[in-house]
Amino acid sequence: MVCDCVERFRSMIEDRRNKANRRLEEELPKKLENFAEAMRLGALQLVARYLLKAGIFRASLDLSNPREVSRNEMIEGVKRVVVGRPKLEKFLNKQWEVVVKQIPYVDPSNVLPKRILKRWRETFGGYLEANLAAAEKMLEQLEALERRLPVWKSLVRSADVPRVEPVMDYHDSR
Repeated sequence: MVCDCVERFRSMIEDRRNKANRRLEEELPKKLENFAEAMRLGALQLVARYLLKAGIFRASLDLSNPREVSRNEMIEGVKRVVVGRPKLEKFLNKQWEVVVKQIPYVDPSNVLPKRILKRWRETFGGYLEANLAAAEKMLEQLEALERRLPVWKSLVRSADVPRVEPVMDYHDSR
């Protein structure tokens, strides 16, 4: 003979176990994928901004003008700085739209230093190299994320469903 309380308790346990299973199988992988997609987009945007800054310094050096660079000259500078850097060339070819979308956020007048030193060419060359190095490092971090993502997904899927076990029977306590 089974009491109504026990049946209710069993149905509650089963309902909660089903919800936990559904969460592990459906919701958590989706959340992880959304998180990874946001990380990808952020990394791509940062790479694009680093390239635009490098393009500003390249254009400034090419024009021998440390004070003014137009947006068109900046874009042409970006195309020149990636030459000879396979990862960045590949990025620019595949993700050109991302670079174009970041143009409003990188203003040459804000990137170029206000005070110009006598040896501005060496300084700008350093800034150019630093931005290219940062872009390449960000691409490496993005590749590492892509390698880790399947492992993270498998860990989420292999997680144990919480167990629910009664520790006391209400009817025995009388």
